[in-house]
Amino acid sequence: MVEERNNPLGDRLSHAVTRMMGMRVAGERARLAVPVLYPSGASASVEVVLSGSDCFVSDMAKGQAESEMQGASSFYDHAARSSAERFGVRYDGQSIFVVRTSIDNVETAIAAVANASVSAASAAIFKSFEEKEKKKTEELFQKVTRAFSEFGIHIVTKEEELNGRDAVWPAHNVVTLPDKRKLVFEFVTENSSSVASKYFMFSDLSRSARGYSLNSVVANVDRVNAKTAMLADVSYLMQFAANDDDYRRRAIG
Repeated sequence: MVEERNNPLGDRLSHAVTRMMGMRVAGERARLAVPVLYPSGASASVEVVLSGSDCFVSDMAKGQAESEMQGASSFYDHAARSSAERFGVRYDGQSIFVVRTSIDNVETAIAAVANASVSAASAAIFKSFEEKEKKKTEELFQKVTRAFSEFGIHIVTKEEELNGRDAVWPAHNVVTLPDKRKLVFEFVTENSSSVASKYFMFSDLSRSARGYSLNSVVANVDRVNAKTAMLADVSYLMQFAANDDDYRRRAIG
């Protein structure tokens, strides 16, 4: 007779999976925390309701709630419908769900609903940040144009391609000074994609022999997160609400 021994790795992983899922069961209804994260860092949650041998699986409108919390509710409906189609689930204007799945296949439905919910919320929040950045970039163009027009400089472009050391970049709010030097004022949101794109661009432009004046304009300099603060390594970090003199000083700073 061969004595079977417990597998330490298998036991530990089973324990880890149980902790990651955070399951709560009450009768024929269960709620699970799925290890798929919303942009806020919260885990996706799904509800499973057993009816006979079938299950109903729903995100309980958690994706919609995440979008509302991030100020992106107006973009969620379109994102949720696209995400539901992509993952083969349904959306009723609030929740993302699977109407009926066999209990033997419930894990597939749980994964699909959780991923669709996170994908929808992420897309809506990204679109919200993107639209905010576009709007603030337009407002910033008006501020920069006013500041430098009063200074006797009228050459301000909304977008201009600038040569970095290794690539060409679409820079915004570009001021061309009489000595041909260029100042760039880019509005940056707290969104990671916004920060990353500006960091890559400024990193390359800062290595150019042309000597651009590079400026990251944020809503509040004193409240930027750690990632946004990294832009100070490749540009000057300044406040959107700074006065015209502060903007003009960048021509000599």
